[in-house]
Amino acid sequence: MSDEIRLAAALLVAGPVVGAMCLMYPPFFRVWMVDREEHLAMVAAHPMAWRMVNVGFVAATALTTAGLGILAGGLDLAAGPRAILAAAVVAYAIGAILWCVVLAVRSRTTPQLAEMVAADRPTEPAESLLGAALGGLFVAFVWTTSPAILGITLALTLGGSVGVPVAVVAALVTALALGGQILTGDTIPAILYVPTLLLGLALLAGWT
Repeated sequence: MSDEIRLAAALLVAGPVVGAMCLMYPPFFRVWMVDREEHLAMVAAHPMAWRMVNVGFVAATALTTAGLGILAGGLDLAAGPRAILAAAVVAYAIGAILWCVVLAVRSRTTPQLAEMVAADRPTEPAESLLGAALGGLFVAFVWTTSPAILGITLALTLGGSVGVPVAVVAALVTALALGGQILTGDTIPAILYVPTLLLGLALLAGWT
């Protein structure tokens, strides 16, 4: 394995690890599992933790995107898999930008909403409009990123860079995230870091 591919794989692993580390602050870990009122109260009580969560996701996205870009330029693939990989990485980068916009906006606006609720000030219609806008961006992110990951997985499998079992697991996890979005209108964004983490581990371990 070349140093370039090893670096790409390391970035694919480092991204989700950094993101997970930013989620590990114990008093804040339940922020995703509570109702709106408690969610806002937790953000108001732990503003630094809220910023770190969003920074962590941005870092994870940036590192993963960089790793995929290096991978696309460094692998020696046949024309077909190379074209699939290039197109999928571009799509992933577009999805990454959409997700980072969501993160940037909510990192600023959620604490402001929390302050308004604490001061017993009305949050409507601004909160509903903001939620609809962020929801639309999030759907676009999922619908862009999920097919991109499937394309990346397919290209790496066809090119012999990762084994079929790894590709199947990565594809199933991606399908789970996309299916959740389709069936329920929402999904857990952290799930979409798992397939690229698996691909990074497979490349580092030589699971071909």
